[in-house]
Amino acid sequence: MPDETLQAAFEIKTTCDEISRKLLRWHWEKKPGAHSLNALLEHIAQRQQESPEYYERMPDLSGKTSWSQLDTTLCMRVLLDPEKDAARPLDLLGNTEHPGAARRACNAVRTARNEAAHASDRTAGTQAAILFNEAVEALEEGYAGTALRTTELEQYYRMAEDFLDRCGAKKPLASAAPEGQKAAPRSARPRSEGQRKTSGSGSTSRSRSASNGRRNTGGAGRKDANSRRKGSGKRTKKPRTNYAVLGLLAVLLAVGLLLRWFGMKG
Repeated sequence: MPDETLQAAFEIKTTCDEISRKLLRWHWEKKPGAHSLNALLEHIAQRQQESPEYYERMPDLSGKTSWSQLDTTLCMRVLLDPEKDAARPLDLLGNTEHPGAARRACNAVRTARNEAAHASDRTAGTQAAILFNEAVEALEEGYAGTALRTTELEQYYRMAEDFLDRCGAKKPLASAAPEGQKAAPRSARPRSEGQRKTSGSGSTSRSRSASNGRRNTGGAGRKDANSRRKGSGKRTKKPRTNYAVLGLLAVLLAVGLLLRWFGMKG
């Protein structure tokens, strides 16, 4: 693998670790109870006993004295913990404003970090850059204005573009949608909260207006057609013959002829 791609993969890994620490610490300090690192390590030790299968192959916790020593594997194991068998569930992601978006963002960061950590050739390094770009987009949806400030998201977007350029990735590979379904590329600047809220309602209003326009146009067309049918009916209508009047005239004519005949005879 070229040195540049190898270096980019390493930087993606370390950046994902940094993001994971920020997310875990933000969630941990928002929950009720103790917020210290020791309280977190005690929680992890307890969950290891309650759910040994979920917490297997965990990094060694001994000697952890600062948040900077935590990596993505440990942070995301805590954040994504289903806690089905927990004595005291914390539900860290569920206590946020958008729990679904937060979970997708955490999964995206973990996936990008794992891809970067195991990258051994140019293709894997490029894929890690693509996944990191997708992770930043997911982070914007799940954590903009909460765990991550706008300036931090702008920084991560710039880093994502840099990684893509250095790895020679112009478009997604394995994670790409079909050509006709690809979304328009995002700007390096995150959207504001108002833009995220109104993007969906704007498209709904446009579709509603178009639908109303089609209905109004259809109604006008039907009215015009009915008018044309009525007009054409009036033009082709023929006057009906009044046979009663004709019969009366014939009787009067016959009576007149008879009277004239009798007058001539007398």
